Amino acid sequence: METSVSGVPAQEKAGSNMYYPDPYPNPNVPVNDTREFLKVYYSALMRTRDVQGLTRRVETTIRGYGGRIDQESSSSQYGYVNFALPQSKYDAFRAELEGFVDSRFLTVNISSQNLLSQKVSIEEQQKQADTALSDYKAARQKIVNAHASAVHALQSKIDADLKQLATLRAEIQTPQISAQIQAVSDELSSLKNQLVNENASYAAQLKNADQNIKYGEDWKKAVETQDQALLDNVATVVGTVSLRWISLWETALLYLPGYWIPFIFAALAFLSFLRDRRRFGTA
Repeated sequence: METSVSGVPAQEKAGSNMYYPDPYPNPNVPVNDTREFLKVYYSALMRTRDVQGLTRRVETTIRGYGGRIDQESSSSQYGYVNFALPQSKYDAFRAELEGFVDSRFLTVNISSQNLLSQKVSIEEQQKQADTALSDYKAARQKIVNAHASAVHALQSKIDADLKQLATLRAEIQTPQISAQIQAVSDELSSLKNQLVNENASYAAQLKNADQNIKYGEDWKKAVETQDQALLDNVATVVGTVSLRWISLWETALLYLPGYWIPFIFAALAFLSFLRDRRRFGTA
């Protein structure tokens, strides 16, 4: 049984609030993780006197179990069928397929590969993607809250200055009052500029935060797609059925051990000798 590794966990880039895929995934899987995500590969060789007829029967059986023919070829001497089949129907399919010929005429090879390391790598990515997306959303909310607080503070000061200006302008205008009005007006103008700058800064920060969230959502979706692809891969058995024409002589060799062949010929020769001897002796 073999194992292999795929998938890329992510890491946070230094000096940035963005997360980036780690090109060096950790292939180590704890020994106490006994899960199996077995990808099965099936291969069978059938020897038959009717290659083309048996090839059609194999194809019909594959389709009957919800399988797919990926490639096929048949002639009077050789045939093969490459296929994909749902894992859930694999056992029943094998039982029927391998009953087409006697066990003497069948050779089966099966290999499997546990994709647990890929699954673990994807799960690590899922955790990191979830964490990153949560952090991005929290950062956005922090920006929104800070902006709301800043705007509230600035607006309160602006309202206070407007109220003070109204009061000052309602009084008898003196040089002192005029100076106060000018000072409050200057402060009001400064506050309004601060509010404009705050809104512009907020828009830029919010745009960047939304881009981060979009990145996190895309990353999460990509990992989910990768996970589903792995599960779909495990749920599919791929295989090949090869067929080869067999002669009567080869058939006899399969039914009779090798040492029986010369014995039979010797017996036939001896019987022929006896028959000829009797025939010529009678004559």
